[in-house]
Amino acid sequence: MKKKTIIISALAAVGVLWGGWSLTGAFYLDEHEAIQKEASDLARRIEGFNAASEGLRADRKALRALASTMLGGDADIVEHWLRTLLSALAEREGLGEVVISHGRPSPVENPARRRGSGVNRTLRRVLSSQNDFYVIHARLQGVGTFEQTLRALAAVRGQPWIHRVEGFTISPRGKDREEFVLKVDLSTLFAPDLVKPDDPVPALQSPDSGASKRVASLVARDPFHLASPPAEEPAASPPVAVVPRPVSPVPSAYARWRVTGVVESLQGGGRVVEVMLARTDTGEMKTLRRGESLLDATLDDAAGESAFFVLDGKRVVVRTGQTLAEARPDESVHSAEHPSG
Repeated sequence: MKKKTIIISALAAVGVLWGGWSLTGAFYLDEHEAIQKEASDLARRIEGFNAASEGLRADRKALRALASTMLGGDADIVEHWLRTLLSALAEREGLGEVVISHGRPSPVENPARRRGSGVNRTLRRVLSSQNDFYVIHARLQGVGTFEQTLRALAAVRGQPWIHRVEGFTISPRGKDREEFVLKVDLSTLFAPDLVKPDDPVPALQSPDSGASKRVASLVARDPFHLASPPAEEPAASPPVAVVPRPVSPVPSAYARWRVTGVVESLQGGGRVVEVMLARTDTGEMKTLRRGESLLDATLDDAAGESAFFVLDGKRVVVRTGQTLAEARPDESVHSAEHPSG
């Protein structure tokens, strides 16, 4: 075979191979690569869908839990059950002269409606045309003994359908201070789209054991009755001069306010402390939260039966049953700042 013929044959073979490879790429490899890319995209979409589904399931579970604490999805039904349950609660705890009052439902604004929320204008416009939640503000008022009013207050705080206790007062009535007037301001939420007509109404709950113990502790201290003065003893003969120990002068205003209780709770994922104080001469009640002040004493913290205040730049502690005038330096802070040795 001539050399020229061999070269032509070789070139022809290369051409055939190249053409075959091109056809393979066009009809198989390129299509295979496209299918692989599509499969990868589909896998990513499935993964994203599964993640979104998990989040959606968690959201639905949380919404169902919230809906189970609502009194209904219709305003008239919610108002009816609110009056009924509050009346039953007051009667169960022994209160008399019970008065239940409430306002009309008011919509709760969706934060996404506000400018600066990061939501585009079109979606904000859509959200502004709908109301997801409504709130009803109410007041429970009744008369009873000190123990009955405290038990009623503890029962109110323990109801899942009362979504917020906005404030309360306990005021003695009469010279003997045997009757007390309780006023509790509260609110309940409802969402028409979450509650079905046949959903059960939340039952009336009893105070938990911790609340009952705190009530018993406060009743035992009886902060609204001053201790009887000790009986006078006849002077010894001959009289012995007693030199009184020097006492730092304390403003009389602090002696009029007695710590009657400490309440610790979890709200919004954080620890909230409240300290209740009663004025010994008038029976006026005040409730302080962290950072709030009475006279020049600012509440710093509270735990157990102790309330910690900042007074004249120093941290002091007042135990339940003591007046602000009986405040003592907080030894835990003192020890931490000045270790022994």
